[in-house]
Amino acid sequence: MTSEAPQYVIDIANPLDQADLERLRHVLDHEPVLILTHHNPDPDALAAGAGLAYLLESKWGLAVHQRYSGLVARAENIAMLKHLTPEWSKIAALSDITAYKSIILVDTQPGAGNNILPLDIGPDAVFDHHQPIRSPISDVPYLDVRPEIGAAATLVTQHLEVANLDIPPRLATALFYGIKTDTRGLSRGAAAGDKIAYINLLGSVDHDILLRVEHPERPVTFFRSLAEGLGAAQVYGSAVVALLGDMQRSDFAAELADLLIMLEGAQGVLCAGRHDGILQLSVRTGPLEKDAGLLIQQIVADLGRGGGHGVMAGGQIRLQGQDSEVIEAILTSRFLDLLEEDNSSGISLI
Repeated sequence: MTSEAPQYVIDIANPLDQADLERLRHVLDHEPVLILTHHNPDPDALAAGAGLAYLLESKWGLAVHQRYSGLVARAENIAMLKHLTPEWSKIAALSDITAYKSIILVDTQPGAGNNILPLDIGPDAVFDHHQPIRSPISDVPYLDVRPEIGAAATLVTQHLEVANLDIPPRLATALFYGIKTDTRGLSRGAAAGDKIAYINLLGSVDHDILLRVEHPERPVTFFRSLAEGLGAAQVYGSAVVALLGDMQRSDFAAELADLLIMLEGAQGVLCAGRHDGILQLSVRTGPLEKDAGLLIQQIVADLGRGGGHGVMAGGQIRLQGQDSEVIEAILTSRFLDLLEEDNSSGISLI
């Protein structure tokens, strides 16, 4: 199989070499291997984890288990699980953690607060592209954490390139879609490595499946939630804030933020909604505006956790009996101060 592998374009945008691959193999010396992603995984996380599983299984014959936590509720993500990455299984907790001899975190980090790996258990490898880089990460044997890269799928694609593996069309489509969604078609936060990986994968993409993933059918509840979300949006000059109250889906704040940042004149968007006792936050910025990852950290500060990169970021605050309206007011005030907009000037979007 490897003898028929295509010769990829590899330049300085891919800093990996055979020594890196050998280090990874040495670290993952025991099986089975558990691959974990963050709660409510997006296409980039699903694709990157699937790519790692393919690398470990095809290159070294390792037994791999792909697990995610939380919800996959966005229509495109459901379609991706069905058509491109069906090997993922949902779990609520790691009750059988001792059954795994090696653990990989993908698109997340230890201490980030958005994955189910217990804090007292360190992963063997981490593949991530988010800020901030958490302090527990220094103890991880194999690290590929590059915040300058736009997608975790790019990091994994580069490993596959160095391994000289022929990437099957379904996996190539997943990796391509992961890069496309996290960089909005290379228009936000994309580095040279993202662009090269995107182009290299393009020739192997199954466009029929990609069409089904990018344009899935949506339930009536989506349009009702969308109408309510747009009704909640307030515009403060170049900033948009949408306080959504209770959400049926934990990822709806992110989906709405992706839409609101397209509003003419918008330089920053903050969406917040409650789900299962947690206030879910999503921040989006324009491509030439403030860094969303830094913004979310300043907004959340002492209240919870947040992280991201470039023009997209997310955070969580555990309410635990706290008055959510008070917290939302604090978050809104911090966000508007950072974007230098007047808190009293808000007008309804619709």
